[in-house]
Amino acid sequence: MNRICFHFQISQPYRLRTYRFFDINQNHDYFDDYQNQYLTRRLAERCYLPANKMMLDLIRQFPGKFKLSFSISGSSIMLFKNYCPEVIESFKELVATGCVEITGNTYTHSIASLYGKEAFMEQVRLQEMLLEETFGVRPVSFCNTEVIYSDEIGEWLGDAGYRVVLTEGARHILGWKSPFYLYCNPYQTDVRLLLRSYRLCDDITLRFNDHSWDQYPLTADKFIHFLNNSNSGAEAPLINLFWDYETIGEHYTEDTGIFDFFRALVAQLAVTQDYCFITPMEVLKMDLPTSTMHAPWPISCSGEEKDTHEWIGNELQQEAFSQLFKLQDLYKNSTNQEAKLCWLRLQGADHFNFMSSKWFGHRFVKRNFEVYSSPYQAFINYMNVLNDVKLQLED
Repeated sequence: MNRICFHFQISQPYRLRTYRFFDINQNHDYFDDYQNQYLTRRLAERCYLPANKMMLDLIRQFPGKFKLSFSISGSSIMLFKNYCPEVIESFKELVATGCVEITGNTYTHSIASLYGKEAFMEQVRLQEMLLEETFGVRPVSFCNTEVIYSDEIGEWLGDAGYRVVLTEGARHILGWKSPFYLYCNPYQTDVRLLLRSYRLCDDITLRFNDHSWDQYPLTADKFIHFLNNSNSGAEAPLINLFWDYETIGEHYTEDTGIFDFFRALVAQLAVTQDYCFITPMEVLKMDLPTSTMHAPWPISCSGEEKDTHEWIGNELQQEAFSQLFKLQDLYKNSTNQEAKLCWLRLQGADHFNFMSSKWFGHRFVKRNFEVYSSPYQAFINYMNVLNDVKLQLED
C-alpha cells in the first residue's frame, strides 16, 4: 500500500508600511496595520475558513482514513489572534479530531537557518512556546521556512529533539534516488526526512488553472493517474505532497473549481485500497526502509534550482541579510521587547522575497501581495526600518 502525506504551509508576514529615511529615530511604527488586517481577513474568508471547513468535513466523512498536517508560522498565528480569531478556533477544531498534526517551524517564517544555529534555534524555541500555548501541542516533526534544509540544519533539529523533517525532493541532491522513499540525516540517523514530490505538487500549484496545459482541466481522476504513474509504474511507498495553504481559495479562487478538486481527490483516495493517508510523525511507527540523503548545502522548494537564491541571491538581499544578523548580539542584550520582536519579524522570508530580482517582472504566486515598485524600493524601505530597530535595540 502507498502512503500519502498531505502537508500545508501557512505563512503571512507582518508587512511593513512605507518607512522613509526621515522617520528613523523619530517614528517606531514599522508595520502597516491596515494592510495586515485587510489581507488577514481576506485570506481567512477566501482560504483558511472555507478550506478548514472542507478538511473537517472530509475527516468526519472518512473517519480515521483522511489525515493531514500543517505548519503555521508564529506571525500567522498572531495575525489570526489579532484580526481573525475564528481561524484559530477552526484549527483547534481540526487538531481535536486527532487526524491533524501541527508541525514545528519558525516563529516568523524566518530564514535564520541560513545564518547560524543560535539565531535559528531562537526562532524554533519561540515557535514551540506559541504552539504549546495556542494548540497545546509539542511537535516532533518540523517543516522549515520554504522547506529549507541541509545536513547541518538537520543536525540542529535532531539536537533539539525533532525526529521527522520535511524538505524538498531536489533532483540535484537525490541523483538517481527517488523522492518516494524515506531518508535520514547522515549525522543524525534518527532524524527521518520526508521529501516533497515537487512535480506532483506543481501540477496543482502551477498548472491547475493553466488553459495552455495539455492536461487542463486537472481532475481528481487525472491526478490519481499521475500518482499511479509517478514512480515509473513501480510501487511508491511514500508520496509527500506539500503546498502553500493559500493555493486553495486565494491563488486559485473557488470559481476555478479548486475546492471541488480537493474534495473529490480526498474522497477517492480515502476509499481506495491502494493508498492510505498518514501524518509526518506516523512514519516513526512504520517499518519503512531508510536511506541516507546528503544535502551539503541548503536546498528549498524555490524554482527549478531548489536553492536559496530567492532570498539571498542578489547584492541587495545579501547586504540586508548581513546587516540584519549583525544585530544578533544587540538582540540578546536588549531589554526593549518591542524592538526585539521587530528584529525577529524582519527575518521573515517574504521581506527578502520582495527584494528578489529572480521573479521580477513575472507573475509568481508567492508575490500576489507585492507592494513595492521594484526590488530596490523594497530594499530601501527594509533598511530604513532595520536602522531604526538597531537604534532601539542599542537603547
